[in-house]
Amino acid sequence: MSATAVVGFDPTRDKSYAATRLGRDVADFLAWMELGGASPRTLDQYERDLARGALMFPDRDAATLEDGDALHIARQFKPAERRVRVAAWNSFYKWARRTRRATVNPFEALPVMRRPAQKAHDIFTDAEREALCGIGEIDGPLMEIMFGTGARKGDCRTLRVKHFRPTEDADGRDSFVFLSGKGGKDRVVPVLPRVSRAVAELVLLNGLGDDDHFWYSVRANEISRKVMRRDPVGEGTFARWWRDSLDRAGVRYRNPHLTRHTYATNWLRNGGRSETLQKLLGHASSRTTTDLYVHLDTQDVLADLAIIEGRG
Repeated sequence: MSATAVVGFDPTRDKSYAATRLGRDVADFLAWMELGGASPRTLDQYERDLARGALMFPDRDAATLEDGDALHIARQFKPAERRVRVAAWNSFYKWARRTRRATVNPFEALPVMRRPAQKAHDIFTDAEREALCGIGEIDGPLMEIMFGTGARKGDCRTLRVKHFRPTEDADGRDSFVFLSGKGGKDRVVPVLPRVSRAVAELVLLNGLGDDDHFWYSVRANEISRKVMRRDPVGEGTFARWWRDSLDRAGVRYRNPHLTRHTYATNWLRNGGRSETLQKLLGHASSRTTTDLYVHLDTQDVLADLAIIEGRG
């Protein structure tokens, strides 16, 4: 019986690996991860990584895959992604040992693979942020949310008015917290007063209700133009909104995810701790925070040297 028939799990198109000896083990592992709360995106990528090895060695299962097999599986991935793809196999074998499907992990015999050199990310300048946050009473506040919370694109597309909750800080002033989640994991992010004010004005001037989404789509013809906020916007709608907003602000195009990079970098530049940033960004590991989202340049290094020398 095929692995697909056993668990009914189908995040990828090509299921030919299910007929291999390793297919059932992979299907069981994915089902186990799903029960543990893994996101659909993670499950999809893990299945692709594991399916490649299953198809290369169709007569092997978790217990009989050898060190040499692991070597050739790793070499099938692009050099820049081998380290991450092999991590999927190590997770698989951690589960296989736990469930007594295997006693050894053949991927432990591979050499230590170095992390690729981190590319410098082109974050937004303060002037560019101000230009984007000033493009109008509807779109400017949306930019404030992106730059002021480190929200992911997926967070933004599904963000509703009810996700902002007023609280009272130590000085008795109203502030807001931003709730969002990846893979079903919610987090609370306090926001600066400028973001709170922008959100409050957007809600008031546009008469938004708790269930309305901040990001919107438009239905227009020669006679009328209707803004719709009932449903989350699609990928294409968000992409068009993003490009149009940058054009209107006169800001050079960058990926919207770089607002998150900008948030993280500015947090550290202004004295914020990386441990706190990890919580704000919703990372399970502090290494993810420092490796992927924090990009300090030469001027930051020189500033720290000045402090050490007593010139800061």
